[in-house]
Amino acid sequence: MYPCYNMATTMKSSSFENDIVLAAKAGFRHIELRKEKMLDYLRRGHTLPELKQLLEDNQIKPICINALADISFHKGQARETVKEFCHMLCYAGQLVGCRDLEVIAAFGAPTDDREAVTAETAGILTELAPIAADYHMRLALEYMALPKNSVRTFDHALEIIRRVNLPNVGLLVDTWHHFAGGSAPEELLSARDKIFTVHIGDAPDKAPLTLRRNECIWPGDGAAPIAQMLQNLQKAGYDDIVSVEIFDPQVQAMEAEDCISLAYQRTARALSEAGVLQADPLGNLN
Repeated sequence: MYPCYNMATTMKSSSFENDIVLAAKAGFRHIELRKEKMLDYLRRGHTLPELKQLLEDNQIKPICINALADISFHKGQARETVKEFCHMLCYAGQLVGCRDLEVIAAFGAPTDDREAVTAETAGILTELAPIAADYHMRLALEYMALPKNSVRTFDHALEIIRRVNLPNVGLLVDTWHHFAGGSAPEELLSARDKIFTVHIGDAPDKAPLTLRRNECIWPGDGAAPIAQMLQNLQKAGYDDIVSVEIFDPQVQAMEAEDCISLAYQRTARALSEAGVLQADPLGNLN
């Protein structure tokens, strides 16, 4: 596995283009594009071909667009808008060389019934999958251990993905959400070939589903069994990027260059301590 930079870690302290330059300078060879930052870049008059060139000039490859959120429990025009946004983000992803679009189930769903949530989320993913396939993109469902999200745990997300049963629909595993939702590291062993991408972040030792998002801290600074998670991901067949995504206010307030440099160091160290760090396929030996 090898480090990837997630633009959310410098959400307010850095611009889209600055993230790309600084991530490459820090040693990253892969980056996860934040949707809001990309849209701001385009609103300021830049183009997708310019973005592609910027990535190529800095020898850094985009992996995933983060994210198409709140995809489920919409009807009529609202559902069509979700599909149109999927078209737009997949078009952008294909043009600049991404492979995945992160998708997130509904916040504040009208029901807590698991079967209803499963059926609805699987239904919209089945509708979005051929859209993504037209652009040679995959959809990575992230389960989120947040009070209002409708898919909070690994086992629920995997149930949804298996019901969809399409090759370009899989999971995004986030070590913070996995721990915060009470999912066990060994559960990851059951998801062979269905894990598309991975986020890394640590968390304080608190009861499941009580953590707040701003308690996402550097890997190694909390109680999450990150090494065991990474090792089980590798046993399950995942050996790809690990994208560092931190929401700790102290990290978010850092100067962007210092933050991104530290992000590389902390991610590489976590991978090394787990025994899964490998030479970057783009030639950056970590």
